[in-house]
Amino acid sequence: MLFNTAAYASSITITAGDKTFSAVPDDNVTAREIFSHLPLSLELGRYAGHEYYSELPFRPEFAPERTSHILAGHLYYWDGWNAFVINYEDYNIAPYKVVHIGTVDDASGICEYLRGAEEKIKVEVKGGQSMALSEFAEKYHEKMFPGYKSKFRETDPEFIERFDNFAFDEVINTIDLDDKTRFMAILATLLGCQGIDEFRAMLPAAMEFGVTPVEIREIVYQSVAYLGIGRVFPFLKAMNECFTAKGISLPLEPQSTTTTENRREAGTQAQVDIFGEGMRDFWKGGHINLWLAGNCFGDYYTRKGLNYAQREMITFCFLAAQGGCEPQLTAHAVGNMKVGNDKDYLIKIVSQCLPFIGYPRSLNAIGCVNEAAKQFEEGKN
Repeated sequence: MLFNTAAYASSITITAGDKTFSAVPDDNVTAREIFSHLPLSLELGRYAGHEYYSELPFRPEFAPERTSHILAGHLYYWDGWNAFVINYEDYNIAPYKVVHIGTVDDASGICEYLRGAEEKIKVEVKGGQSMALSEFAEKYHEKMFPGYKSKFRETDPEFIERFDNFAFDEVINTIDLDDKTRFMAILATLLGCQGIDEFRAMLPAAMEFGVTPVEIREIVYQSVAYLGIGRVFPFLKAMNECFTAKGISLPLEPQSTTTTENRREAGTQAQVDIFGEGMRDFWKGGHINLWLAGNCFGDYYTRKGLNYAQREMITFCFLAAQGGCEPQLTAHAVGNMKVGNDKDYLIKIVSQCLPFIGYPRSLNAIGCVNEAAKQFEEGKN
């Protein structure tokens, strides 16, 4: 969860006389409200030999996180006098308590300045780097990760602003996909590009948007045929760890519909159903073709949990995200079109997944979709 204020300073500057100091605001309700009113022009007065304070022109909410132990070079708010406070000496003000609202980067420098300053000083408090996270991105992020506060908001606020506004606002509001399809595509793409940390993070988010444990498992299982167990093994572990943490009993219910004896025939039928009658004897072209029919299609495509259109979509994502297999990507783009996932739909899938795989592989995928569309149309004539 990021800042709850639509426009919030991720850094501030405090100017007193000819001295300017930068500071980092806290993320609590009091700090957010105070620093959403920037710029502030205040006259601060010295008090009790350890601080300068000024009454604010508005009264912010008093956050529950409070302390009596004030530190030199830190910023506080005290509701007793509705006061913005800069401390220049450590002090224990018990039984009173204040809210910590920020930390000056050069704490020793501002303390040295304040110790030698006049009894009253004029101070300008302004925003530094703007944290303009959109309301939509905030709400979407909260729906994905209820109550979660990202550490990147503290360490990389500029990046979070740009990435979240793009991935969780601009892309979402441009690409018309249902939530389940959107997150199935994201999970398959993360498998394809080996984004294990992001996959681990997005698993619970996908479930928040309606992707079931069975559907997640089918995505991971099928990826083995296109990525190999060497690349999928960490994702299989991450999936099971996520399920266990959520109290989901393992193993999940079986979804297999084939046996050792009929897997090749069933796989061939799946190939024919998706790609056409020309695949009927494909398995006779050598042992790899035989394995493709029996293992890739017979072991995975014949399982319950996902339909052909969904399976071809996630295969398209595996191939687009891993790169370097454009002929297969084009072939499966044609397969997608044959099961109803048309050109516009595939372009939406690529566009939705672009934040997770970048522009080069996305543009390559679009090129494959365009070529597949030509082949598909020619095949209909």
